[in-house]
Amino acid sequence: MPVPDLSHGIQLNVADIKEMIQQVAFAASTDEARPILTGVLVTVNGERITLAAADGFRLSVRKAVLSTAVNRPISAVIPARALAELARISGDGNQAITMVLPPGRGQVIFRMKDVELVSQLIEGTFPDYEQIIPRSCQTRTVLSTLEFLKAGKQAEIFAREGSRIARINITPGGELKPGIVEISGQSEETGQNQTEITASIEGPPLLIAFNVRFLRDVLEVIKTPNVALETTIETAPGVIRPVGEDNFLHVIMPMHLGS
Repeated sequence: MPVPDLSHGIQLNVADIKEMIQQVAFAASTDEARPILTGVLVTVNGERITLAAADGFRLSVRKAVLSTAVNRPISAVIPARALAELARISGDGNQAITMVLPPGRGQVIFRMKDVELVSQLIEGTFPDYEQIIPRSCQTRTVLSTLEFLKAGKQAEIFAREGSRIARINITPGGELKPGIVEISGQSEETGQNQTEITASIEGPPLLIAFNVRFLRDVLEVIKTPNVALETTIETAPGVIRPVGEDNFLHVIMPMHLGS
């Protein structure tokens, strides 16, 4: 196998790429029926690198700035499993990873000091995920990431047996009292759980439901103390963003509330 030319490789910092993979790869599909969605779309343009993954129910997008700009734009769909393996074997610290896409081989090579990972790319056209991201919201709710995660985990204990629905009831506050977000999960077997969290809420009240595991998945990879939930109506996707950072967003499709 010919040795790839590493001079055209993209230099990545281990700590940065591991965090990017952690925040995106979980949203890729595990259903082999749509192979393109089992991959992560990696695009590089100038000095900006973007990772995006979607499974039809959720979308994770993470951006970062490279230390060195690339001469020509790059776009490739890398299997999420390969990126998860890269994160696992790449160790800690500030060592560099070189990512190379040899022309015409349909492969990506990640080269580190002591190890090299080679993966086939996934052929096909990744969906235009920009169209999935809502352009605006009617209600913006800011709350503690840890409290939201804890409430989601408690709701999951109850919702796990049934529909996996976490109901999120957003009630804005008044002049002197904060807004309240009520997160609840229920099942016929175990009953109901309900947790209230104070929040800063702009916009009208809303009751919306999400898959409780999807909610937990995204809250577990957000590092900022506070998180923003942007919503419009109960049948439109919600957007979750870390407060104070604009390099990550997660879109999550709502579930049917029923009666």
